[in-house]
Amino acid sequence: MGAVKIERTIINSLESSVGLKGVREDDEFILEIFQDRKRTFRLKRTKYKIETSSKFSFDFVTAEIQLPVFGAHSNEYELCLVQHSNSSVFNEKSRYLMKSLSVAPFRLNGIQCFEAFIERGDVVDIGFNRIKFLQPRSHLKINSELNQWPELLSEEMIKSSLNIMIEGETGTGKTTLAKNIHEESARNGRFVHLNLSSFAPSLIESELFGHVKGAFTGAINEKRGAILEADKGTLFLDEIDSLTIELQTKLLLFLDDYQVRPVGGSAGKKSDVRLVFASGTKMKQLIQEQKMRKDFYYRLTSGVVISLGNLRDNPARIRDLCLLFEKQNFIVLSEELIKHYQECPWPGNIRQLLSHLNKKKIISTGKKLILDHVDHDLLTDKANALDFENYQLKALEEIKMDYCLNVFMKADKNYALAAKMLDISPNTLKSLLINREKFMLRNHKVIEIDF
Repeated sequence: MGAVKIERTIINSLESSVGLKGVREDDEFILEIFQDRKRTFRLKRTKYKIETSSKFSFDFVTAEIQLPVFGAHSNEYELCLVQHSNSSVFNEKSRYLMKSLSVAPFRLNGIQCFEAFIERGDVVDIGFNRIKFLQPRSHLKINSELNQWPELLSEEMIKSSLNIMIEGETGTGKTTLAKNIHEESARNGRFVHLNLSSFAPSLIESELFGHVKGAFTGAINEKRGAILEADKGTLFLDEIDSLTIELQTKLLLFLDDYQVRPVGGSAGKKSDVRLVFASGTKMKQLIQEQKMRKDFYYRLTSGVVISLGNLRDNPARIRDLCLLFEKQNFIVLSEELIKHYQECPWPGNIRQLLSHLNKKKIISTGKKLILDHVDHDLLTDKANALDFENYQLKALEEIKMDYCLNVFMKADKNYALAAKMLDISPNTLKSLLINREKFMLRNHKVIEIDF
């Protein structure tokens, strides 16, 4: 019947995949039903079944959609979320695949086909019914792979050529956010990630700007450098706070005119690159310590500046991440466990929390994760686990209450045992824990804990 299959395959390198604009979980589509009103749906399931019928219906439980068409033949289609390589199904690299389960094709942007990966903006026609897959909203929300878009980061900023500076502690999601910004920016080039702290200072200039053959001992071949590798794309310079004053000067000169001159070369070449910087240290602190040039700081912060908060100051975010981990891994976390995690400092932030959850999932014998000995050490040496220089000092009474809670948790919530370890009476311990809960609620630090 002349139908064709449109090849939109997902490949291992997301940067060069057509699926950069692919429809993923939490995207929306508008269903224009023949002789009926429009309806908007959000993609929340891994699989949707679409059938042709005499009337329209939608079953929210089984995610089955019936579309009205002429004729007696019933045709079936499927919209399913396809897992990317070895990652979780609910991952920003996974994409929805539309395919016909019968002899009748569907029309994708006017072309008949039996199977294709769907991209944002695509239009699928089945009979006189139309499915429009929407572009992302102007203010992006929580991404499916656990990163949260700052409220002030609009679509206009993402698609602009403005440089972006991301500040945040280790594990807060700086790299993930940088990758998502590149993906949503619609730039045609690659996403290149360069961690500046992983190179010796003598090699960074070559890594950034490249070098010509024979520029120095060991330069047996020409090297393009990260800036030219990311031409028409995005260059993510991680750990920008580790750059020496000398290299700050050279990068500052590049930011003036975007002319790249390789080490040992005489001619420059212009690069159309979008720069995203990241720092794990407050840069104003580096200026005070004379480790960063003021003009370099002003240039880095002349575009969009984003600060990613830590987990210890956001217990609600910890809960959201735990619930999302449940959904992605088809397991259940007990309420007691989630509340315990909201009490922990998480100096490694999102990365540490997810690593810990993955460890618990592997060693667990069932589908429900509960509070056990694996979690108790998370509260040990709470003050030492935090970055003491950046952490707000506590009153002695609050430290005492924290320590009592730690001992109480290690004693498996046994008042008598914990009181014996602390050399106080059980009633005194109970009073301290109740006072601590009231203190935390009063200061909006955490939700209540069942004692």
